[in-house]
Amino acid sequence: MSHFNPAKDSRKAVIASELAWHEQEANRRFSLDNFLYAPPAFDQVVQSSFAYLQMQPGELVLDMGCGEGKETLQLAQQAVLVVSTDLSYQQLCRARQLIQEFAPDAKVCFVQANAEELPFASASFRMIYGKAILHHLDIDLSAQEIKRLLSEKGRATFAEPMAHHPLFWLARQLTPRLRTRDEHPLTFRELRHFSTYFYRSEVEEHFLLTPMSYLFRLLPQGESIFRRLHAVLQQIDRRLFDVFSLLQELAWYGVVKVEK
Repeated sequence: MSHFNPAKDSRKAVIASELAWHEQEANRRFSLDNFLYAPPAFDQVVQSSFAYLQMQPGELVLDMGCGEGKETLQLAQQAVLVVSTDLSYQQLCRARQLIQEFAPDAKVCFVQANAEELPFASASFRMIYGKAILHHLDIDLSAQEIKRLLSEKGRATFAEPMAHHPLFWLARQLTPRLRTRDEHPLTFRELRHFSTYFYRSEVEEHFLLTPMSYLFRLLPQGESIFRRLHAVLQQIDRRLFDVFSLLQELAWYGVVKVEK
């Protein structure tokens, strides 16, 4: 017998809208996502998250909301077994193509599913990874689902765009068609609320001045300058965040790491 859940029931229209947008409109973002996230731009975030998960070869990891598969590929290259889920069939097709091109022997299973109600048994995963997925979801429902899926002492990590970086706040106002109607960048308060569902947690911030380096990625011969400046500004950002805690609220990305 199914049980009525008002919170989940109220999300049905939102999930349907998210699915429709990603199936029809997500291609508009592909070039932008590559510009923003192509290595080495997010190496610091991804490496920090992977280190927290403490992956061992042959272990099973869930890539939750895998998108076009950038991190699915990197996870597969760690010699782990990857289950990658996404709401969008189109996104999963792109992720599969990426794996077939660069890691054809990798052990990856792709599943189309709503991240708030995944079709896996409780305690199925010791490790769950996600990037830019929670801000599409209901924070409470997603935390409950992640906690359900994690085994005892299991770990999960999520990197999310934050609400208050001035440059990206402005960009979002100017380009509403590049994102779904219902997604919303998170606040650090929301990340900390998410973490309260778990036994142990930590939240870290990334990228304050670093986004200025992207100006050089726009130039025809600017990639090498971008890479050098990006690395330097990341170090400066780390010091600024350590010294001036109030600046943490202006970070472009936050990473929440939790343990059940």
